[in-house]
Amino acid sequence: MSTSVRVILCAFAVLMGLSGIASPSSRPHSKWLDLPIARLMEMADKDFADGGSKDTALMCYTIVANRYEQSMSLDQKRHCKDANMRLWSIYFYDFYDYPKCFDCLTRAQEIATDGGIKDANIYLGFGCMYQTISEECDNKELAAKALDYYKLALSTGLKTSDDRYTDMACTDVLSMARVLGGLSQIQGIWQNYLRLPEDNETWILRRYNKMLYQAFDNVEHGRLDSAIAVHDRQLQLIDTTQYSRLIYFTHVEKAKAHAMQGDYTRAIAALKQSEKIAVDLEMKDCKLEVYGLMSQYYQQMGDRNAREHYYNRYTMLKDTLTNYQQLASVNEMEFRNELKDMEQEMTAVKQHREVMSIVMLISLAFLLVLLVLLYLVYRKNGELSRSNELLYQKNVEMLRAEEEERRMRRQLQDKEPHVEEDNRQAADTADAADAADEDTDAAVKYKSSHLSDDDKRQLLARILEVMDNSDEIFSPDFSLERLAMLAGSKYKYVSQVINEHYQQNFNNFLNSYRIKEACKRMGDVEHYGNYTIEAISESVGFKSRSTFVTSFKRITGLTPSQYQHMARKGPQ
Repeated sequence: MSTSVRVILCAFAVLMGLSGIASPSSRPHSKWLDLPIARLMEMADKDFADGGSKDTALMCYTIVANRYEQSMSLDQKRHCKDANMRLWSIYFYDFYDYPKCFDCLTRAQEIATDGGIKDANIYLGFGCMYQTISEECDNKELAAKALDYYKLALSTGLKTSDDRYTDMACTDVLSMARVLGGLSQIQGIWQNYLRLPEDNETWILRRYNKMLYQAFDNVEHGRLDSAIAVHDRQLQLIDTTQYSRLIYFTHVEKAKAHAMQGDYTRAIAALKQSEKIAVDLEMKDCKLEVYGLMSQYYQQMGDRNAREHYYNRYTMLKDTLTNYQQLASVNEMEFRNELKDMEQEMTAVKQHREVMSIVMLISLAFLLVLLVLLYLVYRKNGELSRSNELLYQKNVEMLRAEEEERRMRRQLQDKEPHVEEDNRQAADTADAADAADEDTDAAVKYKSSHLSDDDKRQLLARILEVMDNSDEIFSPDFSLERLAMLAGSKYKYVSQVINEHYQQNFNNFLNSYRIKEACKRMGDVEHYGNYTIEAISESVGFKSRSTFVTSFKRITGLTPSQYQHMARKGPQ
């Protein structure tokens, strides 16, 4: 299936999934506007914890967040602040809508400031946002900003005795400190964290963090084996589904340590564990990171196929996330307009339903366009496939015809053994004649040549004999001079005969033979079925993959990959 088809199908699936939010018949949205904040939060929290589409959560949290007023009670302000934080989580992990995430975090911070609420989770959210963006654009300044917010979250957690967010913030502080140059920059706040007790059996994350510091310290001082051993102890400590992201993170750090040792085999083995977690839990951001690292490590190992496999998965997932973000952003705009209309026109239910019907018609029209595009792409791919199949068959038949022609030439040569001597004498006669004219004007090409038509015919026969029977032509160093030597003539005569008979220079003439041999080898699946394109190219004398691909396409009309694919399929 082509990439374009996958993108269309992805867009189709996303739109179908998101259209439930805008459907007037899916939820009694207008009735929810009258519900108290506590009831809305109860409904939203239940839907949020279910791990499904979160349609109810998104609507209820949005209603609560938009109800915020400075005159509210402290409990109501807490609910509004929490609603914004839940919205941040949905937009970040489900929709990847970063601008909307910042908007929710900013409003949560404003509400917290107004109510005098100290919430480390808000700073964790800001840190997570800046860290994600810094990783996507490789920006150290944003990474430093993320670390500042994580340190602020850790400091706030320590002051408020919020064990959960304190431990979560510490993990992020340690990971960002390592990215930004080392643990020395967090020694002050780390010493405060060390004073916390860890005797409670539920404080697993606290013990994990202290191991994490030890592992990173070992890495900084080059004790990579010790760092890996610590990571193994961490994995034993958090071996539960409750800590899936930490397990993923630990395997990744273990892989990086192995990579620093140059042991890419074990590094990839560790990444395989991370990949399984990311795939099982559908953590798209984690899958993106794993595919990127896999691509790098396989490249270091020299495994081109594996490197291309994971690089393609990385690129495809990144494109999918981009399309998903765009569709989610459009859907969110429609959703917010819907909510505004409901709040302003609670008594105009009929008008609201008409608006929602229009939205659904637009969605259906968009889906119809997608289906038409899908059909057109499918039909175009079919036509292209048939065209390529005809080109392939044409090339196969051409190779058979040329092979038959070579066979006939060999039979003629066997019947005329005296031709070789006559050819040599003809070449010597022409050489002697040209020797007297070497200093004449060469402005007109081949004007001074004394080759007769019969000389040319005989020289062409010797050239073809070399090209048909000598494996030297598949050597990267094979040259016009070497062909002339094997044909028993001068290189300028050989060049003249090739130019006049085939209307092409020596390089194109040689490449045509090499390309045809490459086609034969691709068709010989029994002996060359496991060869890569690069291996085939090198085996017939090409030094450059780009030259091989260009020549192959010019001569056969197909790319090497297309030809090899059809050759491996066999007769249809």
